[in-house]
Amino acid sequence: MKSEDVCLLVDNSNTRTKFALSGRGENAEMRMFPTADITEEAVQGLLAGWRFSRVCLCSVVPWAAERISQALGAFPVSMLTPQLASAIDFSGYPGIATLGADRVANVLAALEYVQPPFVAVDLGTASTFDIVVPGEQRPRFIGGMIAPGFQGMAASLHATTAQLPSIEPAGECSAIGRNTQEAMAAAMRIGYPAMVDALLAAIEAELGEKISVVLTGGDAAWVASGMRKECVIAPSLTLQGIALAAGLTL
Repeated sequence: MKSEDVCLLVDNSNTRTKFALSGRGENAEMRMFPTADITEEAVQGLLAGWRFSRVCLCSVVPWAAERISQALGAFPVSMLTPQLASAIDFSGYPGIATLGADRVANVLAALEYVQPPFVAVDLGTASTFDIVVPGEQRPRFIGGMIAPGFQGMAASLHATTAQLPSIEPAGECSAIGRNTQEAMAAAMRIGYPAMVDALLAAIEAELGEKISVVLTGGDAAWVASGMRKECVIAPSLTLQGIALAAGLTL
């Protein structure tokens, strides 16, 4: 593929920023950088050797998006918005002005896996639940939920108490902890997947019909293993959505 056919896909989230090239497939090389460390020089250095002709940027961190855009100033940069995700109707959603671009990308890509009604769940720094239902001409985005991510909840316990340790998300645990760390792990590792199940059940109850679920994000695999609700796991969902918004494929 020639460089003039290639778009740089950028997923600028709160914790990490991911870069990939369109048309390379889900197993293609992906380069990442901590969002907090983004500078123009760091972005240019990270992308050394990659050839592309334009950029599609999905960002939920305005200051980082500005630095990325400045670093890539030699290329046309498109910001992902609901208007670019034309396969879905966002017009009936009252909060469209504050809708995160990552949520737009996720529901757009979820259409590649399931039919509405569905929920695209992104388990990252924040856990987002975004709902799409059938529409007369196009599927309709109707809203969703935002919950704390697992790491944020665990970090909050560690940061706001004097003696509680930090814990990792994955791993086996007993429901009865025999020390402080095991007690925290029991509640978080058993409780978090149960929370996701409960929120999805509440969405189904309110809609009055069964939903499909597409799961993505850094905690998706281990959360899915503890859930009762069946779901599709799509590790690159956001990047796929960015590519689709750019009129391309990942």
